[in-house]
Amino acid sequence: MAVDNPRVRWVVIGLVVLLLVPLVVMLGMMAMGAMSSGGMMSQMGGMMGGGSIAGMMSPAAMVLCVAWLALVAAALVFLIILLARSPKPPAARDKAA
Repeated sequence: MAVDNPRVRWVVIGLVVLLLVPLVVMLGMMAMGAMSSGGMMSQMGGMMGGGSIAGMMSPAAMVLCVAWLALVAAALVFLIILLARSPKPPAARDKAA
């Protein structure tokens, strides 16, 4: 693993988790908005005096955004798993001569 120092590894894991939280929240908001026919995005567009924000984006673009968000969240979870795995103890590592 590129990060051998345990303290630095846990700091990196913490930062990646902090990046993951807003992505999961946005993914949840988009999923709830899709189920409630526009949801908060259309309400916010109405409050700002403009049209619906969700109305400006085609359904295909919305699906691509959700898919991209899900892929990025999955990649961050995979990175957390890779970083959190405990490495072999130094004595058990293979040493190249």
